[in-house]
Amino acid sequence: MNSWDLGHIITNYVNQKGDTVSHKKLQKLLYYVEAWHLVNFKKPILQEDFQAWVHGPVIPDLYQKLKDFGFNDLAIINEEEETVDKEIEYIIKKNEIDSNQLDFIYSVLDNYGSLSSFDLELLSHNEKPWIEARGNCAPHERCTNIISKKSMFKFYSEL
Repeated sequence: MNSWDLGHIITNYVNQKGDTVSHKKLQKLLYYVEAWHLVNFKKPILQEDFQAWVHGPVIPDLYQKLKDFGFNDLAIINEEEETVDKEIEYIIKKNEIDSNQLDFIYSVLDNYGSLSSFDLELLSHNEKPWIEARGNCAPHERCTNIISKKSMFKFYSEL
């Protein structure tokens, strides 16, 4: 699955729970869904890799698609809720997400979705996969090092 599709599922779910999702927050929620999916299903849900950017894990292609939003909230904008539901159903079917995976994604979002983008950033900054991927980069230095799925699996499996 690509981050764009999973991002729609995440944004829709968090919005339905009455919370908001900024671009920065979406990147971190994608990261935690990926991390816990690796642990629970022993395989990634996302085809892309995260990089260890200054503000935490980021998928660069998704960043490019959403950067014009800045720090504003994202939403699936549509006047009819039924149409949004059909879009989400289409994404789920297209990506062959079964009910176990979907329930799992929602459970991760229930744990992390109410946190702010800043809280999620701080959380990721205190965890080994991001720290190791940053290497010797200074705190505000640009970094495009990949956060390996192997390090994510190892770290979150130990929690």
